[in-house]
Amino acid sequence: MATITIENGKVSRIIEGYGFEVTEIRTVKGEEYKSYYTVWNRDVKVSLGDIVTVEGDYSAKIDTYTDKTNTPRTKVSVSVNNAEVMLADAPF
Repeated sequence: MATITIENGKVSRIIEGYGFEVTEIRTVKGEEYKSYYTVWNRDVKVSLGDIVTVEGDYSAKIDTYTDKTNTPRTKVSVSVNNAEVMLADAPF
């Protein structure tokens, strides 16, 4: 199985009892892009705004949704399963 490592991601949402969402910000050719990852690990305790490094099993699925202008959209939802999470250079 493929693994993924997210370095210096910011915790942007807590999913009570299941895990949390991490936002990674990258700059490419002067433009800033955000990527969102759902981290499934119910044993890790993090807070909104924490900066974390996450490593685990990569999985992705295609989701559809309706945006603010009522236009149907498609996105890829990326998840990190069996995740190891490190905060401030200290593993949990």
